Amino acid sequence: MMGYPLLWIAAAMAAGGVALLRLSWGRPKRSPTLNAAGWAALALAMIFGWSDSGAWGSSVTALVAMAAAGLALGLAGAQARPGKAPASNARVRMLPEGSEPRRLLGRSLTFLLVIVAGLFISIGLAVVVRGLAHAAGWGEANANAFALLMMPFLWAVLAYAILIQPRRKVQWAILLGSAAPVLLVLATGALR
Repeated sequence: MMGYPLLWIAAAMAAGGVALLRLSWGRPKRSPTLNAAGWAALALAMIFGWSDSGAWGSSVTALVAMAAAGLALGLAGAQARPGKAPASNARVRMLPEGSEPRRLLGRSLTFLLVIVAGLFISIGLAVVVRGLAHAAGWGEANANAFALLMMPFLWAVLAYAILIQPRRKVQWAILLGSAAPVLLVLATGALR
């Protein structure tokens, strides 16, 4: 085998893990054994990809897994029979019903908290993660790639945590608590 032998194994395990999950999810009742084997293969694939080539290896492994998943979904969609049930007309309370107040100010504030404040806090947290990775001895490229991978993940987690809270005070507390590590690093200049 040419260079990157562990990366080839990681790519094969990623495709195999997706195949196992598709096999399990295609059954009338999901198989816990196949599910566990599929997720374990994907986790090991990422570990092998990282071990072989760092962030680049894990990126290649993730791309193989996504390509396999896209192929599996495409094949399943092409083979699926058209549904007979009519599409749901249910609404998710995005817009006010009838004479309900529009609450534009509250909706706008929620947008600003999740999108604007959440974005900036997530970027700050990703910079903190990058600094910690660099301080732990990671190379510059791996620390940067890890921060770039973490930012959308952190933003999604933060957005979810804010949006499920019915009270505005709890939303603010989540934002301030998430911003605390960023503010601490900025105040002390601990990570450069």
